[in-house]
Amino acid sequence: MDIQQALAVIAEPTRYRIVRLLAVAPRTVGEVAATLGALQPQTTKHLQALEAAGVVRIHRLGRRRVARLDREALGVLAEWFGALAVSASDDDALERYEGAVARAEARAEQGEPLAVTVELARDLPASADRIWRAWTDSAVTSRWWSPSHFAVTECRMDAVRGGQVALTLREPDGAQYRSTGRVREVVPGSRLVYELSPVDDDGNPLFEVVHEVELEAGRSAGTAALRLTIRAAGADRRAAAMIAGLEPGWEQLLDGLERVLIADAGNDSSPA
Repeated sequence: MDIQQALAVIAEPTRYRIVRLLAVAPRTVGEVAATLGALQPQTTKHLQALEAAGVVRIHRLGRRRVARLDREALGVLAEWFGALAVSASDDDALERYEGAVARAEARAEQGEPLAVTVELARDLPASADRIWRAWTDSAVTSRWWSPSHFAVTECRMDAVRGGQVALTLREPDGAQYRSTGRVREVVPGSRLVYELSPVDDDGNPLFEVVHEVELEAGRSAGTAALRLTIRAAGADRRAAAMIAGLEPGWEQLLDGLERVLIADAGNDSSPA
């Protein structure tokens, strides 16, 4: 079945009525025409179009023509729609993000300061050293440090006290979002504190965001526990969407980090 053709044929109002009618029971061409209040030649043409699309079967029984739905073909359509209806992680993230934006904007309308603290924890399938490297080696970081739908065009993490941090994300329509900051504290392999704040076109921070990353050995061999605390403050209503996006955005980023760690596990000669 050509899915697009079938949908286009069914979408025509008269043919849609015919499909609804035949869903109850098979009908002769004359019965279909009478129910529609249409001439039989016009009805025959509609039924032939539905038959050509694979939606309807017409049984030629002597001088009688009886039309019925092709249930098996409609099952193909049902499976196609069913696959579209399966919820994806991006859908869930957008739902959470929209709700968070609405709440942030409401707080701003009430005159409340837009400040937030986000605390996330993950048990990851890699050693603390490997996670540290994935967080501080820009070649690796650029592979996961963007939510889906964005692409990383600049990524820099100088993991030394006072080192530069920079990230630029681009949407498919070309819009770009840049964040910059400095490293505040470094304990190699276990603790990293850095600023990374969104900036305007002139490079001025829109609000301050501080990230605190802590790593320690996991409960089982080859794993590590990650704790990430993000503190943002100083935003106004214009930045409500950015503030609201911190938690769902970082949930996606950590999902991406985990995928990269798993993908690279077989290629890494260091202990897992």
